[in-house]
Amino acid sequence: MQVQRIIMAKTIKYISRRKFIRLTGLTGAGLVFSGHSLLAARPISLLTAQPIFTEASDLAINRMEIEPRFLLCMNCARGGGTSKCIEKYRINEQFEKIDKNPEMHLSLCGAFDNAGARTERFDQQTPAERRKDLDVLQRLGLNFGDTRLARDLFTKVFNTIKNLDGICRYPENPLGKWPECELSEGDFYLKGNKPLRYAQNPGEMETQKISSCREIAEADHLVIRAHHLLCITCFAGRENNTAPLEEDNLYEAWMKFRENPDIPVKLIEGPGACCICPPCHSYIPSRGLCVAACHLRDRKKDLDTFVALGLSPGDTLPARELYKRIGVRIPHASIVCAYETETSFEWTSCGGTKNGAYERGLGFTLEYLK
Repeated sequence: MQVQRIIMAKTIKYISRRKFIRLTGLTGAGLVFSGHSLLAARPISLLTAQPIFTEASDLAINRMEIEPRFLLCMNCARGGGTSKCIEKYRINEQFEKIDKNPEMHLSLCGAFDNAGARTERFDQQTPAERRKDLDVLQRLGLNFGDTRLARDLFTKVFNTIKNLDGICRYPENPLGKWPECELSEGDFYLKGNKPLRYAQNPGEMETQKISSCREIAEADHLVIRAHHLLCITCFAGRENNTAPLEEDNLYEAWMKFRENPDIPVKLIEGPGACCICPPCHSYIPSRGLCVAACHLRDRKKDLDTFVALGLSPGDTLPARELYKRIGVRIPHASIVCAYETETSFEWTSCGGTKNGAYERGLGFTLEYLK
């Protein structure tokens, strides 16, 4: 119990005493928001009025088609710009829907399909509009028909398309010049080109942090998504491994293992009821879902970890036994967390594969749990 009190004290040291009391006190209805209990109200399907259950896809009911060039128009509108194009295509109205729901799936559509054949939109667009759509797709490394979460797509635009040169603004041409966007000479795009908001704001993260850490402190077993065992190892090997993080519970789980090396650990596939995930800015408690851009990469990490350890989702082993297996079968993070070719920002190698933190942390952890 003394160790648990120390863990909790370090976890809440960045929160004032008054705020801590407010956040940890039960409401009149007795609800505590928790990644485990999923007591927060689930999102409701607009089509069926049914709740969307843990980790379930909402692609069929939460999707919008969008022409690629409109992503740039939306950024100009966000930066304070207005134009005939923005008014004609109701850009502000479209973006308002996206801004309220960054988890919306955006499907890229236009004058062509993914084989270059004409669609019904071909005759509705000018040659300049068709070219802009293709320019945006080429810069983003995407194709017509591709679907991304709105948050991921705007992050990709932010990282890739820094200005409108060559897309909405053209160099001088002695044979004439295609029409340029009336906003292309201003700084509207630069002002508006930014990612969408996170799934959880800082206050929501703090609430999740307190309730989930309390559950870890009181638990007689832990539920962890498989690859987070490796994340815990990387945390143990970082320079400052004696203080909790606001955005996850790696420290708390590591201290729990050290306190009780034989604590049962149930490994799961995906975030679901994982005790590490609730404080993350990209975690949606009501759905048990992580919507960070690494979502598919982390899905693959979970399954690769199971393969490497010779285990399956739902298996439960003592922490000591799990790390013995990790020491033998995953001695280097690159086995699971690095790629020979990084094909896009969604499929980048983890930083822990390059800085030695994992190997240092594995040595510390094996020593503590032996």
